[in-house]
Amino acid sequence: MNDKSKFEDSKQGRLDYLISLQLDDELCEAEMEELIELLNLDPAARQRLVANSLFDVQLADILRNGVCETSLQNRRSNNRNLFANSFGGVLLAVAALILSLFAMQWVLESRDFGEQQDQQIAKITGLSGPLQWTGNGGLVSNELTVGAELPGGTIEGQSPESWFELEFKDGSRVVIAGQSRLIFSDQGQKELHLIAGGFSASVEPQPAGKPMLVYTRTAVLEVLGTEFEVASELASTFLNVTEGKVRVKRLSDGQSLDVPAKHRVTAAADQLFELEPTPETVGCWKDRLSRGPRGVYGDWQPGDASQGRKPAVKSIPHTIKESGKTIYCTALRVVSGDSPPVVLRRDSQLVVEGRVAKKTKSLYVGVTLQHPNGDFAGRFQIRLPGESVTVDENFKLDLDIEDFTLDPSLREIQHKLADSPLGLIVTDIWCHTLWEPAGLEIESMELYESASAD
Repeated sequence: MNDKSKFEDSKQGRLDYLISLQLDDELCEAEMEELIELLNLDPAARQRLVANSLFDVQLADILRNGVCETSLQNRRSNNRNLFANSFGGVLLAVAALILSLFAMQWVLESRDFGEQQDQQIAKITGLSGPLQWTGNGGLVSNELTVGAELPGGTIEGQSPESWFELEFKDGSRVVIAGQSRLIFSDQGQKELHLIAGGFSASVEPQPAGKPMLVYTRTAVLEVLGTEFEVASELASTFLNVTEGKVRVKRLSDGQSLDVPAKHRVTAAADQLFELEPTPETVGCWKDRLSRGPRGVYGDWQPGDASQGRKPAVKSIPHTIKESGKTIYCTALRVVSGDSPPVVLRRDSQLVVEGRVAKKTKSLYVGVTLQHPNGDFAGRFQIRLPGESVTVDENFKLDLDIEDFTLDPSLREIQHKLADSPLGLIVTDIWCHTLWEPAGLEIESMELYESASAD
């Protein structure tokens, strides 16, 4: 075999040297990777290989005749001397080389992909309610636990009761609450794809040139390190920044804005793309059922004025996989990009109007809350006996927020949650019955401050 130093002076010499090793079955794995890289990244190298071997025409004929790598390798191994001095032997050797390179490349890429899939990039630090994670090449799991580490994938909150907190290796945290679907990954740079719903995040300073990227249907966010919350709908993205700064790019026209702390913006093709200060909080809110199903969890009904029926939302079932029991729930979204944050105060009252079609043992009314920075603060509820409502008659419940207590399903993580609903921002208001359908239907929800305020 020729002296190695003869081929080390140039890239072409290195390529020829590696090819000669391959043909002599003396190429190690590291050298195989180097050869693959040279052939993949250098078109001229591939062209030289083709030209030098008359590969472009003859190899196609060989492959059409059914010559596979295994047979070529065996024939080359058993008949090396016979082929060495023949034109056909060169072609077969080159065919074996190319096929083996493709095979080795597939093995190496599969190995690297497997390593990436197995790499744990974040851990679960809190969860509640029905959640589903998809990852590891399509593995689907509904049995997530606090402390479990994940290699990336898709996390989906499947009902208004869903909550999930994820912490990356650098301490950055992401929280989804309610119905949301989020894809997350970190291969040296964090990428999140918000398919539906929303999340809040507290992001540690990111490496230079590698900001966290958040993709929605209408925008791309670049995050260097900050606290913010984002919500995605079919045609718009709402961003509110609590601390730091986030750059948001509107996909419809490529326009970008830097959103500083205590400011927000909506990215939509049919709306003004401009900053506005985060408005002061308010204590009153009224549902928008008359405007359609936006922000509604349940079966929205348009109503019929001629028959005296108001727009309403009917409860829909959600079965808990572990127990096989079913919750019949409806919920209305309170947080919105076009309205100020709604905060519960000591004198806050919640009025719920609706009806039930069947007798129920209990009726539950609750609120999902967040801290001003967007972090999940808990779900607080009140349980009413079934006798509080009459079958097939409209009911009106006037409830004192101070009577609401923490949802019992959150007791294991209550140390991470608020002690009281007071002073917190309302994200959702919900109402449900348990186990048996009661035909629950909500016609109105309203928060107000009672006249007894000091």
